[in-house]
Amino acid sequence: MRPQILIELALLLILGTIIGFVMAIMANGFVEGVSSAANLRQSYELFQFTVAGETYSAMSLFTLLIAASVVIALRRALKLDGWAGPADSILAAHTDSSDVDLKKGLASTLAAFTSAAGGGSVGQYGPLVHFGATVGSLFKKVGLAKISGDVFLGCGVAAAISAGFNAPLAGVIFAHEAVLRHFSLRAVAPIFIASISASSFDQQLFPSNDSTFQTVSNAPQLIQSVPYLIISGILFAGLALVFMLALRYATSAGKKIQSKNIEAPIVAAIVCGTIGIFVPEILGIGIGVVNDLFQGSFSGGYIAVMLVLKITMTAMCIGFGLFGGVFSPALFIGVSAGAIVSIILSFSPIAGFNQVMMIAGMAAVSSSVIGAPISVILIVLELTGSYDYAVSAMVAVIVSSLITHRVFGLSYFDRQLKDRGVDMSLGREDIQLSRTLLRDFISQDCITADASDLGVELTNRMSKMQMTEAYILGRDQVLLGKVDIFGAQKAEANPIAKELIKDPLILKDTDSLKTALLSIESFVGESVPIVNENGVFLGMLTEGMLFSAASSVKAAITKLEKE
Repeated sequence: MRPQILIELALLLILGTIIGFVMAIMANGFVEGVSSAANLRQSYELFQFTVAGETYSAMSLFTLLIAASVVIALRRALKLDGWAGPADSILAAHTDSSDVDLKKGLASTLAAFTSAAGGGSVGQYGPLVHFGATVGSLFKKVGLAKISGDVFLGCGVAAAISAGFNAPLAGVIFAHEAVLRHFSLRAVAPIFIASISASSFDQQLFPSNDSTFQTVSNAPQLIQSVPYLIISGILFAGLALVFMLALRYATSAGKKIQSKNIEAPIVAAIVCGTIGIFVPEILGIGIGVVNDLFQGSFSGGYIAVMLVLKITMTAMCIGFGLFGGVFSPALFIGVSAGAIVSIILSFSPIAGFNQVMMIAGMAAVSSSVIGAPISVILIVLELTGSYDYAVSAMVAVIVSSLITHRVFGLSYFDRQLKDRGVDMSLGREDIQLSRTLLRDFISQDCITADASDLGVELTNRMSKMQMTEAYILGRDQVLLGKVDIFGAQKAEANPIAKELIKDPLILKDTDSLKTALLSIESFVGESVPIVNENGVFLGMLTEGMLFSAASSVKAAITKLEKE
């Protein structure tokens, strides 16, 4: 084996191990920090009051107002236009640079931790996933190993899921399924190392941590469950759709409120904090409440109340700027829905549906929201250690994902990107063409002339240079138009200004290759002029040059996905 290969393997091992270690510390620090804040919030007696013999605490309102103020101050201090999450990680993995905004990524993680610690109805996995991508992008900039940028991002994402759920296989699959969107040999090794390292460090450094979700009963036979799981899958799909639509509506409403010079995070803090006084289960990331649901600690009516409020408050918190993830709330919503279904099925002649329906609901709703059905099924398998649970969850996941994909899209993150003008369903090639600007391909191998030049002079220049078009420039090189050889001949001994082609196709240097390719579909001519935003002529591009540039992008992507 050549020394170069050994060095490369050693670097991959070191890189994956470091990323795994960082994410194990970060994931557990995030969860433990939020949990400690929740315990402190519940034990503080300063804001307690009694109504009708029941004792309540207004501590959640106080802490959420503090959290909202911190989030607002952080955004203003860093001059951020918003927060970054998994959608940004996915987009970065599908661009040639694969760069993540480090400042925005780190600030978003801090904002998510602040929101969750203050009691916001948000999750931790989305921010951790983007933090993992941010860490991967940081290591890419260091350039320790010769692997592409998207693989660095995949390592961080896989480590985040692995450490967050203690599910290394799910971490690997999630990175490929949800972020990279393809499998390749070049990516598997470093991503596996990062994921396994994160899980290993998690078990070694935090051995007292229990399984994220605690299940106790055995699943009923699959043949008995399938009909109920299929019907329930439709219900779970409906809830996932309601949740995602509520998130989009709240985001739109939050922008409108913010445009009126009202701090939307403060509004969310007041509403969520007030409701949290009377229904504290909706506050925070909700892992403890999910485990209580598994143990049957709540009545059906109260579960329904929690379900409705969790959807509403999570949408408001995230949409109004109390930043956080949607994965944990989706788990909460799915388990709550599964608990309601299991209560209904308790009247059927077949017993044992309690936890299998909760697991199925958790998997179905979350897979529809994040767009990673295989990863979620593996999470179920690794968390429960039960093949029966995983297969049962798979039935509901398939039904739910099929419905939500047809109605809403692959995931909430994909819809976020589509709202920004990026359609992930069109593939990596389309995205790269949309983000590759014409300014990188401009040629100045063309004829330029002044509006006062004579037609006969321009005709001679065209003949000498064997070109059929010329660009007419005015003061400060502003493009006035273009003239073809027929116009120049027609002008004869007169100025060519009167023979300008009417409404010629003009492109800007900030236009993308995709825009250019769509624009020239009906184009007839030798070349297309390129100008800047002020109309200054920069050069031209021929159809052949555009097609060549597009072919280069396609070839690079094909090579990337086949390695």
